[in-house]
Amino acid sequence: MVQQTLPEVTTVAPADRMAGVRRILLNSGVWIILIVLVAIVYASAPSFRSPLSLVLIGTDAAFIGIIAAGQTMVILTGGIDLSVEAMIGFSSVVAAMLISGVTRGDAHVGGGMASWLAMLIAIGLGTVIGLLQGIIVTGLNIHPFIVTLGFLSILQGAALALTDGSPINVTSDPLIDFLSNTISIGSLKLPMPLIIMAVIYGIVWVILRHTKLGRYTYAIGGNETATRLSGINISRSKIILYGISGMLSAISGMLLMSRLSAGAYQNGTGYTLNSVAAVVIGGTALAGGIGGIWGTFAGVFVIVVVQQALVYMDVTSDGQKRIVIGIIIVLAVAFDVARRGRVPAVQWVRQAMRSVRARGRSVSS
Repeated sequence: MVQQTLPEVTTVAPADRMAGVRRILLNSGVWIILIVLVAIVYASAPSFRSPLSLVLIGTDAAFIGIIAAGQTMVILTGGIDLSVEAMIGFSSVVAAMLISGVTRGDAHVGGGMASWLAMLIAIGLGTVIGLLQGIIVTGLNIHPFIVTLGFLSILQGAALALTDGSPINVTSDPLIDFLSNTISIGSLKLPMPLIIMAVIYGIVWVILRHTKLGRYTYAIGGNETATRLSGINISRSKIILYGISGMLSAISGMLLMSRLSAGAYQNGTGYTLNSVAAVVIGGTALAGGIGGIWGTFAGVFVIVVVQQALVYMDVTSDGQKRIVIGIIIVLAVAFDVARRGRVPAVQWVRQAMRSVRARGRSVSS
């Protein structure tokens, strides 16, 4: 007779199952929150379902999301870029001046230039300023909080001085119309800024996951001293990352200028707070080394949907919106700290549970 061997039945311990569920929740928590949030707003606010509302959400998400992509790369190293909103205003003012040929409240300063060339110059200038911030951070060993906070004031002051506080209007042309328009895919309308944002996120994902710069970014945030001792040029990597952040902020500035048909020093106000909030909500640790770009993508939409929901709830005050966003940031950071076990109470509970399990195993044996 031929004996048949029954296949082995592997059982999964409850602790392993709980660990798997916990891992899924930690890694995909922001997406779950986003889906639940959208479902609640979709069911409770009929205006949210309109095509115009979805286009506005996508457009607002793109302005925040593009600078949040650069912010993610910087924060992954344990740094931060507080100058992003000022970079948006400054770059939009520079581009608007070059396109229109006017400044200081419509004072004529030239004949203007093609919008594509003006935008390239503004984006290039934003990249150079970002590189300069990285050079100061690494060369003088100054904390990025101080350096980027200083550039926040410098860039806002420069934009204000150039315009005397007056917006500089730009005339629409094919490029400006293209950047502020929508593309129809069947019955779905996608704003061009959102498409550009998605392309940028794809590029950043490739950089972080499949290039040396990406590996160095995570290594620096994980343990900068060990990374330096391994022979990696930390300064060069940081300078490049701050340059990328400056470039992406300037790109967002071009999209916002095209949307508003004007460059002004106020463009981008509040985007620093929103970009950091999106990064933290997306699961990137402020200490660096942990996180990813797609978590930030979801975090951006959490911020925008919350803001839109507040409008539907007749909460139109900027102060009240900032309070809500601030609460979300604190909760997100607290969750991040708790999941890494750095809260004394959480550590005590985990230690007590390990002790109970150890006693249970010793009694059963």
